[in-house]
Amino acid sequence: MGVSNQRQPARPTAIIGFHSFQSLIFRFIYLQLRSTIVQSNIRTACFLIMIAFSQLACQADTGPVFQVQLGANVAKEAIAGRLIVFLIADQSKVPKRSSPVDGPFWDDPQPLFATDAKLTANAVVSLDDKSDCFPVQPSQLTPGKYRAQARLDLSRANSSWRREAGNLWSDEVAFEVTTSGKQQVIELTLSNVVEPPSIKQVDGVEWFEVRSKLLSQFRGRDVMLRAGVVLPQSIDPALKYPAIYEIPGFGDDHRSAGGNRRRPNENSDAAKLAKSSFRIVLDPEGPNGHSLFADSANNGPCGQALTQELIPALEAKFPLLTVSTARLLRGHSSGGWSTLWLATRYPEVFGATWSSAPDPVDFRRFQKVDIYGQPNFYCDANGADLPSLRKGDVVEMTIRQESQGEDVLGPDNTSAQQWDSWFATFGPKNANGNPAALFDPVTGTIDSKVAEYYQRYDIGHLLRTKPKELVPIFRNSIRLVVGTEDSFYLNEAVALLDAELTKQGRSASDRGYVKLIPGDHGSIFASEAVRAFPREMLEHLRSSGHLK
Repeated sequence: MGVSNQRQPARPTAIIGFHSFQSLIFRFIYLQLRSTIVQSNIRTACFLIMIAFSQLACQADTGPVFQVQLGANVAKEAIAGRLIVFLIADQSKVPKRSSPVDGPFWDDPQPLFATDAKLTANAVVSLDDKSDCFPVQPSQLTPGKYRAQARLDLSRANSSWRREAGNLWSDEVAFEVTTSGKQQVIELTLSNVVEPPSIKQVDGVEWFEVRSKLLSQFRGRDVMLRAGVVLPQSIDPALKYPAIYEIPGFGDDHRSAGGNRRRPNENSDAAKLAKSSFRIVLDPEGPNGHSLFADSANNGPCGQALTQELIPALEAKFPLLTVSTARLLRGHSSGGWSTLWLATRYPEVFGATWSSAPDPVDFRRFQKVDIYGQPNFYCDANGADLPSLRKGDVVEMTIRQESQGEDVLGPDNTSAQQWDSWFATFGPKNANGNPAALFDPVTGTIDSKVAEYYQRYDIGHLLRTKPKELVPIFRNSIRLVVGTEDSFYLNEAVALLDAELTKQGRSASDRGYVKLIPGDHGSIFASEAVRAFPREMLEHLRSSGHLK
């Protein structure tokens, strides 16, 4: 299919999900119709065809219809965007305190219906079986009680719609799906507006931003680089300080610097590190979600913007040391991949990284898939669907579910969610100017040309093909920890990376390491290996002469 492949959601046919009684009617009509055609009784055949179409029309009317309109005074003129209706079934595992519009809930996928819409003050947009749907159409909803909410996404600027000013959403509406066959109309009014994001002032934290000339030129609009700067507890004006550059995981941004401000124990390594260094939390967000701070065809020169624009601006503003050994990296999940990439791509800028549970670091295990050796991303050689999320031994979500859910949120790879963010970072553009899909959204068939393009971001591949360049960096500058039961199977790629480093040879003097330890994506934070990070950072800074 090449790089012009469009990732559009599959739409189930109207016949799927018929009530059993209606199915019997259709089978009876079909048998009678075949018989009458054989007997050349055209008049009777036409009559039966009319009955069949009337049954189809009745079926189309049995599912709920969601009618969405603008609230009073929320918009002065027509507005267009992606209109999405979110449901939560009362019997779902989603916490009761959650609102439908907080979805998607990937650990218990809930129904989504969406369409591209243009709304005016008096217009009503209906979402029904003809809309984009996941995992079923409205007419196929399991009988029971539900809560519904609608939202209108007006722009592609962030992975979180709540950080995009002007987006609209409705209040919750409760309804019940019954077996009566009577059509329901659920009315939803977009009466709430996302306000421009504000940043809460926090003691000891300064909010910093600078315009990126590089990204502004690439995207054709002003792009700001942002950071939350956590100051040392007391600053000696005669000194300059090292910096810990922290990259959040998917969904978070620089404002997490003002989050948990609970001070660690005064005698702990974490407290000593906080007193003697700046902690600088970066904003990884862009129109395709987490940028991973990699230069890419879809996101632009994100790595260059960080190293050539943001860091020099920070070092001009704050008393920071300007040598690589005084710039350390810390990241988890998508932030973990970002820090590994920056440490290997810009060794002259960063001295070392402490990364945990990174996004796939060897694309022979892109979660569970070898993108170079397997033909299909959704299922294994036996046709069984591959998992994407687990809790212990229980599979919570498949790759097919997560991917096709994203397609409803944003067709043609525009959802800015996890898979689409990877498409944007690792792949080329498609014919529409959006991120090209690595695999067909309906069948899961992998596009080999796009997979080949991914090699330039495959850290494992680069390690195997450029060992003289990368092995010394891993031996000296990379500290990597992952749980052997990682919730997203990210340990499998790390295991391949670890095997390659073992093959390349190690010594007792290596300061870098790769550790696979018991735990999942989140529980490893409590592990001894991760709790040792502050101590190891202090040791690095002392050995580099940056701490007395």
